[in-house]
Amino acid sequence: MEKRKSASPVIVVFLIVIFIVILGSFGAVYHFNREIETYQNSSIEAIPDEDPDDILLLKSQRHFINPAAEADPHHDYDHHDDALYFFDAPEGFTMASHSEAWNQYKLEMLYQELMLNQYGEEINLLYEVVVHPYEEEEMNMLASFAFGVTIESFFINFPAFPTDFTIDFPKDIGKINLYGGDTKTTVESMAQSLSHEYGHLFTFYHMFNPGKDEYDSLSYTTYAMLREAARFDLITSANPEENYMLERHRYLIEIAAEDYVQLMGSPTTRQVVDFVDVQQILNGAEHPTDISGARNAFPQENMMLPLANDVPGLKEYFYSYINAQPPAPIEDKMEVVLEIRQNVVERNLVTGPHTSVHYVLSWNAPYQNAIYTLVCYDPFNYSGWGTPIKTVHPGQTTSAVIGEYSVERGEQIAFLDDGNAQGTKVFFVVALLPDGTQYISEKLEYTF
Repeated sequence: MEKRKSASPVIVVFLIVIFIVILGSFGAVYHFNREIETYQNSSIEAIPDEDPDDILLLKSQRHFINPAAEADPHHDYDHHDDALYFFDAPEGFTMASHSEAWNQYKLEMLYQELMLNQYGEEINLLYEVVVHPYEEEEMNMLASFAFGVTIESFFINFPAFPTDFTIDFPKDIGKINLYGGDTKTTVESMAQSLSHEYGHLFTFYHMFNPGKDEYDSLSYTTYAMLREAARFDLITSANPEENYMLERHRYLIEIAAEDYVQLMGSPTTRQVVDFVDVQQILNGAEHPTDISGARNAFPQENMMLPLANDVPGLKEYFYSYINAQPPAPIEDKMEVVLEIRQNVVERNLVTGPHTSVHYVLSWNAPYQNAIYTLVCYDPFNYSGWGTPIKTVHPGQTTSAVIGEYSVERGEQIAFLDDGNAQGTKVFFVVALLPDGTQYISEKLEYTF
């Protein structure tokens, strides 16, 4: 009978080999963790908006180009390395300036302003915020946002690999462009554009993730349902068409960014512009020339929609993405009622009798220390913002005059017609509370 050889030495050797491999693997991982270098290329590859399929491939189902605010990444001043000033944010993105008016100190101030907006994990996708010296003339834009792709590489220092071995993979990044830095030289002048463009990053990262088959429609998203996109005939395409600039107030992606500013934007975005009516102008007041920052008159671009605060569940939906409860307003919404009355003035002038007609609009003031602004628009030719008429501060009479108003100055009579008392107009009052909460009155439609 043949004796069997013992297998014990073979097993022992095998176990020793396995132990060495495992030990080596742990050492390699430890070495990898100690020696790993992460670096990004300095240029951002903008995703073209012409080919939806290319965008889907690059964006891994997350894509957005805002062609209403699209910058050419190949302009000389748009290259990261050519910027005059930089500020590297602790969160990993860069503030860059091509304008002499925005040095490193002011870029840091702009960074502090950005961080006053509410944010979540989407901030990890922000690559850079760039201040450009001139206005964007081709499409008359204040700012722009675009998703792009950069290549992130990991350098692995391991004896078994070549000395220059790297693992490269694409990383989605977002870029904000702010235009007109040579003339808009304060943080306040950039705050609203900055918040709106960051709103695009926030809403596309969290709310809009269309698949390839639904690329041109965001109508089935939770946000679209909350905003009642079908009821208000909103444009739910994620690929804006040629009419984008004229119709941008109807695009769901723009409404979402505006909602972000209202619900989560920095307090700096609640800027007040004092508007004056025809009576005040005849008495020497001057109507403001720049109304772009007038959130007291236009809390959002599309004033035909309910304000974000008035949409049930919308505020909670936004804040759910940062795991926080939205702040409660200092006062709940109350009724603001508009009334209108006509005044006819007959005068006998040297040239003969003259009849002028003006109208007085008045409203109640239920909120404590609120700023009220009367606004009107033409319901038959509405393409965004309307016409601001008058801003009323606490303690002032809540009324405004429109139409042809006249005043006597010695032996002379001065007339001025603001053109607002013609055809059919829709009037409303926006109330801005001290905590930044905004409410809108019921709308009054009147035919003159």
